[in-house]
Amino acid sequence: MALTVMLILLFVFMLAGVPIGFAIGGSTIAAIYFFTAIPPVTIGLQTFAGINSFTIVAIPFFMLAGVIMARGGIARRIVNFANSLIDFVTGAVGCVAILASIFFGTVSGSGMATASAIGGMMIPELKRAGYNPAYAATLVCFGGIVGPVLPPSLAFVIYGSVTNVSIARLFLAGILPGLLLGLIVLCVNIWMCKRMGTDLRKYHQGEMADEVVQVPMLISMKNRAKRVAVAFKDGIWALLAPLIILGGIYSGIFTPTEAACVSVVYAFLVSVFIYKEMGRKDIYETILDAAVLNGITSFLLAYSTVFSTFMAFERVPQRISIFLDNLTDNPIIIMLTVNLIILIIGLVLDLVPAIIIMAPLMLPTVVGIGVDPIHFGVIMAANLAIGLCTPPYGCNLFVGAAVAKIKMETMLPFTIPFLIATIAGLMIITFVPWLSMVFV
Repeated sequence: MALTVMLILLFVFMLAGVPIGFAIGGSTIAAIYFFTAIPPVTIGLQTFAGINSFTIVAIPFFMLAGVIMARGGIARRIVNFANSLIDFVTGAVGCVAILASIFFGTVSGSGMATASAIGGMMIPELKRAGYNPAYAATLVCFGGIVGPVLPPSLAFVIYGSVTNVSIARLFLAGILPGLLLGLIVLCVNIWMCKRMGTDLRKYHQGEMADEVVQVPMLISMKNRAKRVAVAFKDGIWALLAPLIILGGIYSGIFTPTEAACVSVVYAFLVSVFIYKEMGRKDIYETILDAAVLNGITSFLLAYSTVFSTFMAFERVPQRISIFLDNLTDNPIIIMLTVNLIILIIGLVLDLVPAIIIMAPLMLPTVVGIGVDPIHFGVIMAANLAIGLCTPPYGCNLFVGAAVAKIKMETMLPFTIPFLIATIAGLMIITFVPWLSMVFV
């Protein structure tokens, strides 16, 4: 009875447009208070427990680092370096946006932060290159899905904290799957640009031109190497960020949480004293923006923990396990069903509450059929990263629409080919464990 009431209330709240954190918290509190014997004080205790964790401290610091990098010139230099590498292919400007998203994802760990930072710089450039504004916004949104899969992924921090799985090993497991998703999005962009006749420029004397001109390969290679060298020199401090953060974690010098703090200090020092692109006003606004983002995330974390506790009290993990066991003995069918459930959850829930709620519910079932908890963490992160670009609650879509100053509905037709391709990539990640486990 309590579970039914909670689900009905949650559905009603979301239909009414109640923010997802309030919807989760309100429906859970009502169900616990009126239909269970759980003491109400448990709600407060679990709410506090959801954010009272050394591991969870990494989240606000990675968020702050991402905001600093976006404002302090680090993100712009990452874009410039990406541009020097790949600005000669069909759909070049779009490919630069994706490649820059991959680089930025390795320092921010967040899909929304990546879409916001890279989108703010690249969507105007995409428009100037002739891209449909709705397609430009969609492209940047899907470029942002690598953030939750590539290290230092905030999704892995949350998953590791609720399942007691090694976060450092999760980071290692996400390298190839994250790159795979990025490559898939890049290839779809090239195909879409050819199909739409957008950004079909050719390489000419070291520059971009509309007509095809034969240039000696040696000259082309020299010009390319020169541009890459100049961009690398200008962006060396920006490009060192992921090496310092991830190198420190994998070498055992500091934990993922300590790495988040190091990333903030590093980004601040580089932005203020080396690139000199942040003044006092910028520092204040950066901290304010990060505080707002963290407030939203912490609220979701707190009440998602209460929700997860309630689901455990109602024996939902056991019910899911029994349902899947009765459904079939075939591990492939079980994993397809698990992926489908998580994808559906990703349609309506943000990444943070979805992991906190679903990871403890699903993990016993998938472990029972031989799936490694680390591999499942990558599968869940990839699922929910795709959910960031899936209506109706695709957070990246909201970010992209806001940055491009368009209505989100205009983006929906362009999401279809990207969704099909990335879901195909998800199937590869699910059924080829080697991709996730090779470095672990």
